[in-house]
Amino acid sequence: MNTIFNPVTGDEEDVATLPVELQLLQRDDHPDFVSLKISEDSTEQIQAYQPTPDWPEMPKPRMPELPLPYPPKLPLPIKVCAAVSGRYRYQPIAKPGTFPLNLLSITVRVDVDRFLPQQRISIEARRLFPASSAHLIAEVTSDACLGLNHRRIKASVVYRHGSAALLPADQLVFEAKRGAVGLQYANYQLTVINAGVSKTYPLSFWSQYFDEVEFEVDQVAGTNNVTTSYQTHSHPNRPADLPNETLNLTNVFQRAGFNATLSPHPSTIPVTAAGANATWSDSEMHNAMVTYWQRFANKPQWAMWVLFAARHDSGHSLGGVMFDDIGANHRQGTAIFTNSFIQDVPAGETNAAAWRQRMVFWTAVHEMGHAFNLAHSWQKALGVPQGAPGNPWLPLANEPEARSFMNYPYFVSGGQSAFFSNFRFRFSDDELVFMRHAPRSFVQMGNNNWFDQHGFEAAPAHTESGWQLEIRSNKARPSFSFMEPVWLELKLKNIAEQPQLLDADLLQDGQHFSLVIQREGGVAKFWRPMITRCHQAHQDAIAAGSAIYGSHNISCTSSGWLIDEPGFYQVQAAIDLGHAVVRSNLLRIYVVASGSAEEHQLAPDYFTEDVGRVLSFGGAPALTAATEVLQELEQSCPQSAAALHARWALNAPAIRAYKTLGYSKTGAGFSCSTPNSKAAERLRKLLTSDVQQVANSMGNIHYYAAVRELADCFRQADDKKAAKALLEQGVSTMKQRQVLPAVQADWNQQLKQLK
Repeated sequence: MNTIFNPVTGDEEDVATLPVELQLLQRDDHPDFVSLKISEDSTEQIQAYQPTPDWPEMPKPRMPELPLPYPPKLPLPIKVCAAVSGRYRYQPIAKPGTFPLNLLSITVRVDVDRFLPQQRISIEARRLFPASSAHLIAEVTSDACLGLNHRRIKASVVYRHGSAALLPADQLVFEAKRGAVGLQYANYQLTVINAGVSKTYPLSFWSQYFDEVEFEVDQVAGTNNVTTSYQTHSHPNRPADLPNETLNLTNVFQRAGFNATLSPHPSTIPVTAAGANATWSDSEMHNAMVTYWQRFANKPQWAMWVLFAARHDSGHSLGGVMFDDIGANHRQGTAIFTNSFIQDVPAGETNAAAWRQRMVFWTAVHEMGHAFNLAHSWQKALGVPQGAPGNPWLPLANEPEARSFMNYPYFVSGGQSAFFSNFRFRFSDDELVFMRHAPRSFVQMGNNNWFDQHGFEAAPAHTESGWQLEIRSNKARPSFSFMEPVWLELKLKNIAEQPQLLDADLLQDGQHFSLVIQREGGVAKFWRPMITRCHQAHQDAIAAGSAIYGSHNISCTSSGWLIDEPGFYQVQAAIDLGHAVVRSNLLRIYVVASGSAEEHQLAPDYFTEDVGRVLSFGGAPALTAATEVLQELEQSCPQSAAALHARWALNAPAIRAYKTLGYSKTGAGFSCSTPNSKAAERLRKLLTSDVQQVANSMGNIHYYAAVRELADCFRQADDKKAAKALLEQGVSTMKQRQVLPAVQADWNQQLKQLK
């Protein structure tokens, strides 16, 4: 029998027979867990609560040693109160035969004890008719234990979202106490106070967790080093007082406040076709998620798909991906690539196996954290400034030194060794407040877009940064046709007199900088990349006068199209380098009005999220309706600039061995298509027939990436003649467009290898 000391009765009792509030006492040995409230002064105040920073040492609540003294040593009345954190609800019942007009339901989340308490109370209120909703968050100002399991918590409202009239309040009082019979809590209530006027709602206990969430964890056959758990003492580089325990993907999020469970239907997904390559494109991952995840649905839900695979097409430097690209419902799944940089043990490491296991486990939780709408610890100042139109969340500052799952171990001072020496396998306080108390649409998978609804502190501008950021079009004039995707180039130049260290890939994936677009006379909107990636952090010496580059389709984002009407637009970018925020020039672009009846007819179907995804991913066969729209565009408007982008997206998946998930009598499995030579020939004609028009529209970086991809396909098909001709055309175009000599030299080297 598993026994535990009950401070109320003074006896050792079977844990299974105790009420929930007392069962949790068995966790008292964990430094992040608070199980009891003991107070001899009912006026005990919590003044100006401030979350404890996550570095260098985490908060460790000091609890009285058990067993506690029992009467007569303990003075009367006994002021011992069990934990109350969790979820409560108020749900009035309509009288029989009546229509439930103005039927109000309230969900209350109390966060004052158990794991990593944040001293908050949040409220969701919904009225059925007329439909209305409101969300409040309050900071605890007083927490008093008035007697044996009689607890009163007061809080001041600091955040409101939704209808102000539905639940007006500036103060909250939550109270829990025993019933007439028994020792455990039986009565709960919430009192809402507004300008001195109060209203009380009886509550019922719902759960010790703030929400439920289910993870389905699958893996591709042959994937090595799949890690879903980690023994905290398996590696010696750790906090000295870190509890010795085995963590897994569920209990990490349980401690964050969620009743996390694993799906009963995990799968090992076979690759059935011979010759399938071992890497995954964004489009293939997209198709696999839509097809295979058993709970996939086009609606928000507390569920997530986690897939372990070997490697992404991007190569060794990409450790994980959070999907933000599924129809109107984003943040539903993640992929972890185990054959990537997260296996690269640092020089001198003597515990390689434990280091690798910890790194894979960290990566999995990190990517899953993105699906809860958490940004990187160092990325938060790149979002919408607090007070900007449409920004409803509390301001969050960057936490570049946070020992959080959402920080990069390599980014902190001292690197990954310093990070893990103080890492307690948790999220930061700001992140926990967001996960537990933000409006649930901000957090729930499939609801608000990633990096949406976060409020962030506006970062200060620095003029003496040593860097210059430029945003530009590769056209002579930044003018674009109607429906033409707007590809722009970012250039970050070292303007200091000496080399500077910087990640040379910083501008390539779109998540390390902020970009805002405003149609003149309209509202400014932030652009976000379709997919969030976890890349290997590295520092490169950027010589004085040299630059790094990135190219992106800014017309559409994960929430739809940002450039979908004729007129003038203003575009500006900013990047946070840690010591300074560098802002770009303000670029003014023009979108020409269409004179084509066919384009006007197609526009409503073209300007959709799915069409944007097909164009951004370079093809997505699973999005059949969007693919059909692009096929119609190519046929009806073949000479338009938009049609050349459609032509690339329609044919690019067919030129490689493309993996598709399917079902047969033996079960699910991935099949691999044979590269289509006709599709490759269509793309060769696209890239070589009117080179300047295509390069102008695609932009230099995107155009040369397309040429290289197609040349690689010809090379793999053992057609060196076609590959060579294509690369020669590329070098010739580079010279005409005055591309950097270093880039031309790299391509000439590739040509020599084909001879």
